[in-house]
Amino acid sequence: MQDLLKKIEAAAAARLSFSPDATPAEKLARYKNFLKVETHRLKLLHRAGSGGREICQARAAILDELLKHLWESAVESLPAPAKKEFPTIALVAIGGFGRAELNPHSDIDFMFLHEGQVSAGKPLPLLAKLIDGILYPLWDIGLKIGYSVRDLADCVKVANTDMQSKTSMIESRLIIGNDALFEKFKRTLVSKCVVGYEQEYIKMRLEDQATRRTKHGNSACMQEPNIKNGCGGLRDFQNLLWMVFFKYRARSLADLQQRDFVSASERKQLEAAYDFLLCVRTELHYHTNRPQDVLGKMSSRP
Repeated sequence: MQDLLKKIEAAAAARLSFSPDATPAEKLARYKNFLKVETHRLKLLHRAGSGGREICQARAAILDELLKHLWESAVESLPAPAKKEFPTIALVAIGGFGRAELNPHSDIDFMFLHEGQVSAGKPLPLLAKLIDGILYPLWDIGLKIGYSVRDLADCVKVANTDMQSKTSMIESRLIIGNDALFEKFKRTLVSKCVVGYEQEYIKMRLEDQATRRTKHGNSACMQEPNIKNGCGGLRDFQNLLWMVFFKYRARSLADLQQRDFVSASERKQLEAAYDFLLCVRTELHYHTNRPQDVLGKMSSRP
C-alpha cells in the first residue's frame, strides 16, 4: 500500500508542477489529466485483484494530492503581505473522505476550518480567494463535492444538533493547513461533543441502524442486498466503530482486540469481510459509472 501511495505522490509532483506563467486553462488541463491517469491506474489495479480498502485509500490519496496542489496554487497567487501573514486556516477531510475510504463515485466532503475569517456570514477576502481557488477548479474538472466553512464554535454547534454531522467530523483528517488549529478542533470536538453525549449518541446510532435495516431488508441474505446500508453491510461495520469510539475512545478493530473485545481471528474475519464489501462496491461504481450500492443483476466481473 505504501508503494502505491508513494507512486501517487510522485505522479502529482511530476504532473502538477507549473511554470510561474502557466495559465488557468493550462493548470486545469493538467489537473484533469492527473485525475484521469490516476483513476485509470486504480481501475486496472482493482481489476487485477487489489484489496477493497487499498483501492479506496488510494482514491482518497489522489484527491488529497489534488487538493494540496490547489491550495498551494491559491496561496501562491496571494499578494506577498498576505502570504507572509497567512491566517489560521486548515483544509479538513470529513466523513468517508476523512476515513480515507473513497469508492470511485463516493462523496468528497471537506471543510475549510478557520479562526476569525468570517464576518457577517461572509468569508473575509483572503479566505474567499482561497475557497474560490480550490472550488472552481474542482467544479470545472467535473467533481461533485460537498464543502463547509466553519470555525470551532460552528463545528460544536452543528455537531451537537445533527448526529450525522457529528459523526462526519469525528472522522476528520487534516489535508493541508494549520496543524495546531486542527489539533485544537479535535480536542474541542471530544470535550464538547463527545464527553457527556455517549449514551445519547449510541441510542441514536442504534435507532439509525434499526431504521436502515427495516428500509433495506432486515436480513443478511437478501437476494439483491444494499451493501452499504443493508443488514451486515458497510454501514453496520462503521456504526460499530463509531459507537465504540464514544463508549471507549477506540477507533479500530486493533484497539478492540487490545481491549479483549474481539479475538485476533475475529478481527481478521471482520477486516476481510469489510475489505470484500468495499471491493464489491468499487466494482458496482465502475460497472454502472455512478454511485451504486444495490447488488442487482449485472454481468460478471472481467
